[in-house]
Amino acid sequence: MSKHHDLTTSYGESLVTCEHQFEASYYYHQVREQCMNHIHEISKAVAEFTVDFTDESLKILELLYYDLEDSNCFDYFSITKEEFEECMGVYFGEVVTSTIDEARWVVKEYPLMENKYVTGIEKGNLSLMFPHGFFNHKERHPECVFTLYHLYKQLQK
Repeated sequence: MSKHHDLTTSYGESLVTCEHQFEASYYYHQVREQCMNHIHEISKAVAEFTVDFTDESLKILELLYYDLEDSNCFDYFSITKEEFEECMGVYFGEVVTSTIDEARWVVKEYPLMENKYVTGIEKGNLSLMFPHGFFNHKERHPECVFTLYHLYKQLQK
């Protein structure tokens, strides 16, 4: 078995299983609501972070993530690292869909496995899927270089 097959299979197995598209859409809508509730609670505790859907708020949220990761303090917000990463993805998507014309949330069936679904944002011919938010963000980007901000700026073009 190839490494590529193992990767696509393990990714597919990590996705939500639903019988129908509407069930997956409802599931991801609930995830977005829960994450935005967490984001609003975090903003109440962090004076520098305001939920104002600006590109600057993406920078603050990412800096907060790196601070929490470095100090291993996600539990301060009664949240796990993975939940915070999921919330970062949702907030990023909310910023994009609320400020960039033609950008919208989408839920699509994962093409390599039946009844598995992903979510993300779409703008024209571009789709950016992130069903687990920015999973393992620090492992992928060891230094804070404002990845969310730069990704947002690319989508604005």
